[in-house]
This record gives sequence, structure tokens and C-alpha cells, in this order.
Amino acid sequence: MGIKIKSSDNPSDALKPMVLRNATGDSSIIRAIAVDDDNLYIASSTGNLAIWKKPEFVSPMIIPGQTSTQIESLLTDGQYLYSGGITGDTTIRIYDRDLVLVHIVRGHAGTIFDMACDNNHLISGSGDATVKIWLKDDWNLEASILAQAHFVLTVALDSSYIYAGGIDNCTNVFNRSSMKRITSLHGHDANILSLDVDDQFVYSGSGELWWGGPGSPRPSSFESAIRVWDKSDWSCVAVLGGHRDNVNAIGNDSRYVYTASDDGTARIYSKSDWSEVTSIDFGVGRVIGLTKDTETIFYACADGNIYHLSLSTL
Repeated sequence: MGIKIKSSDNPSDALKPMVLRNATGDSSIIRAIAVDDDNLYIASSTGNLAIWKKPEFVSPMIIPGQTSTQIESLLTDGQYLYSGGITGDTTIRIYDRDLVLVHIVRGHAGTIFDMACDNNHLISGSGDATVKIWLKDDWNLEASILAQAHFVLTVALDSSYIYAGGIDNCTNVFNRSSMKRITSLHGHDANILSLDVDDQFVYSGSGELWWGGPGSPRPSSFESAIRVWDKSDWSCVAVLGGHRDNVNAIGNDSRYVYTASDDGTARIYSKSDWSEVTSIDFGVGRVIGLTKDTETIFYACADGNIYHLSLSTL
């Protein structure tokens, strides 16, 4: 089928992504990705980690799976790499800069769907409906928040707030000092699958899991949108459309909002007027996730490849 690109801002041939093939190091499915200044990290469906050295991307270092279960979430802060497991191994494994396993965090009773961190804290969102806050100096648990009625599927944080989205079709916002919920961001008509924040806005992406409650089938049609929330009053200031299936990941920088979806596309929206400026159809099925550094955005796709695009071409 080939890659199809539509852009209102740039010639499509200037935006053609590069391809990192067999990104997991074998034929397994990509489950999660993360990037820092030195490496691109990829978690496979077999529980292995593949580490590609930037910018050469010659051949990956493989860390074999610590258990028989797969990794659901990945995060790096440049100092540590964090991997979150699924039911059966609901732990967070922490690796140092040399990729040596230095600690295993235990406490969740469900899949670790997402993680976020700053200089002092690691937060994790789980299928046990909680967000847990861990101190990075000793990895002890500082607090646990009942953050959704059911699964917490995505988390984010800034200096003042913790954000948790999930099965409840809303994003709950908690004050970091008191750990109390201060508001809930309602407006989506589907699960909250992805979150991102900047200094002014919260970005939430929607879709539907197979699980909508005991015995509930996945709906035949549902909302797949990105909502933009103003932190000054928590109002929704924009709804970014275009996707036709789950919005799996959101990223942003000073100019753009980036998304990845199960509809097989990645989309880029301008922050100046919230218009869609670029769509990329990779022609390979689901776009499982995205991650970015200051120079490049990486998309993990269902064919086992990573497609990466230089931000300088936008």
C-alpha cells in the first residue's frame, strides 16, 4: 500500500519518514516505546527490551524478558528506564544508565498501563484503578490515589497536578500537595487512552477498549478525538478530529500536537489555531504509540517497524 502523506504546510516528499525495521530485534510485536538523548527503547510482546543506540540505529542490544509476561509501558527520564508489567507481573522494573536492573517496584494489583515522572517522583497508573506516587531517591511509595472507578489507562503530571484518565470517560485532576481531586474533565464520550500536558493545556485522547464493564462488548462506533483543556479554568477550548479509531498516544512541543491511532494514521495539529496540518497513513495497520526527542518523532507500528520523522522538516 505504501505511506500516504497529506500536508497543508509542507511538500509531502519532504515529510517521508525513515524506517527502522524489525525494531524489537525479532518478529515479535511492539508493545511500547520511549526515547532519551542516547537511546531508543522498544518493548516487545515477548517481554524483551530492544535498545537502539542513536543516531546510528545499527543493531539493538537485547535485554531478555525478566518474566514470561509482556511489558505494557515504558518510560525514560535520561537517568533511568522504567518498564511496567501486565497482570501476572504487576511490577515496575528500573534500569540504570548502564541498563542494569537496579530495583523492582511492587505495589500495584493490576497492569501498569502508563507512567510519568519528574525529578523527584515516578507516578504509575494501573488496572487496579489507582495512581501510585513513588519517591525516586529510595523508590518507596509516598502516596496512592484511587484515581478512577475502574482502570487507569493513562497518566501525566506537572509541577502542580497529577492527571489520570481511563475507563470512566474522564480525566481526574489531583493536587500534588494534598493528593485531593480538584476537578474532573468531562466531555469525551469514550475512554481516555492518552494524555499529555504543557504549561497551558492538557491534551486527552479517546477511544474504546474491549472492556466497557463486565460482559460489555466493544462498541461498533465511538468517539476518537483529542480534547484540549485550558488549565486556567479547566474548560475545553478545542476538539481535534480526524481519527477514526483509538487515539493511542499524544505528544506536543511549542508548535504542534502529535497523535498516533489504531486507524493506522499519525496526525499533526497546529497549536496556533488547532487545525490539522499533516496526516500520515503508514499503510501497515495500527500505530501503537509515539515518542519524541528534540529532533525526531518516532512512531511504533503494527508491522514491527519504527517510522521516524525529523522535526526539522515540519
